Amino acid sequence: MSSDLFDSYESEYTALIHSVRQRLEAQLPMLGGQERHALLQTTDRELVEAYELAEQLEVELLSLPGPQRTRAGPRIRQYKAEVNKLQQEAKRISQGMGGNHEANRRALLGDASGGNNTLMASDGGLSGLEGDQRTRLLSGSERLAAGTQRLEQSHRIAIETESVGASILQDLRSQREQIVNTRNTLMEADSHIDRSQRTLRTMTRRLMTNKMITTGLVVIGASLVILILYVKIFR
Repeated sequence: MSSDLFDSYESEYTALIHSVRQRLEAQLPMLGGQERHALLQTTDRELVEAYELAEQLEVELLSLPGPQRTRAGPRIRQYKAEVNKLQQEAKRISQGMGGNHEANRRALLGDASGGNNTLMASDGGLSGLEGDQRTRLLSGSERLAAGTQRLEQSHRIAIETESVGASILQDLRSQREQIVNTRNTLMEADSHIDRSQRTLRTMTRRLMTNKMITTGLVVIGASLVILILYVKIFR
């Protein structure tokens, strides 16, 4: 279950970084004005989200098996470094240090080279801004749905973990009762064995006493018989 959640976060991170790279390398250098500014804001937000996903991957890393955790650790550190590098690149582009010269000039000066062209660029920028806002809203809704799904999945995992823990505690309690009962039975059996040993020793002593008495009576009887025969024969 934890491995599936880790893979989900990693896939989401990879898709987000791919989108940011494509925007930084292919879209932003060709844009200017408000459209460029709006796209930079979207890029910054997605980079923040990508870094949060990398941190969430670090949290989920603790629940992975040992070998898989060892392999994934360096990869997560690389993800964080990648986000930091992309943030610096986006900052350079925002300050007019990235892309081609013409795009930077339009971003800084608003492309004031002609009235009609400026108006058309402004209308295009507003249209692009509205489209970008719709895209951000859709992307935000998708991320919200994905976040809700992750929360539900985490809640489900917590409930399953609690159920397993309760079952383990119940098993431990039952095993403890069995151990206590076994110990009591052994103590009772030991007590019976002690009594039996005392009884056997008493019976052995009585048997020896009875044997000695019997032997004594036999000796006395034989002595009397010999004495009587002696008296009758010699007198």
